[in-house]
Amino acid sequence: MDTALVVDWSREALRVALLLGGPALLVALVVGVVVGIGQTLTQMHEPVIGLVPRLLAVLLVVLIALPWLISVWVDFARTMIGGIPDLLTVSGLDNLPLLHGIM
Repeated sequence: MDTALVVDWSREALRVALLLGGPALLVALVVGVVVGIGQTLTQMHEPVIGLVPRLLAVLLVVLIALPWLISVWVDFARTMIGGIPDLLTVSGLDNLPLLHGIM
């Protein structure tokens, strides 16, 4: 297996992970900061008050972005699975007798 291919696939996997998790994490961060400022101003430091708005905001963002999230995930999986035959020919495994009927 070529190390450049492994690095490319790893880089793509990290990029997709950031794309999939980024919107929900960003919303959780923004809502957490806003709720934290509100708790500081009102001096009401109850953990549940900070947790419930974050959960609802993340749930709402995930439900809104779900079609896009699924399409990104499916495209990534399709690309990775589609690259498996190229991986086999690059690594020299196409000379094996068992793979001649498959490829």
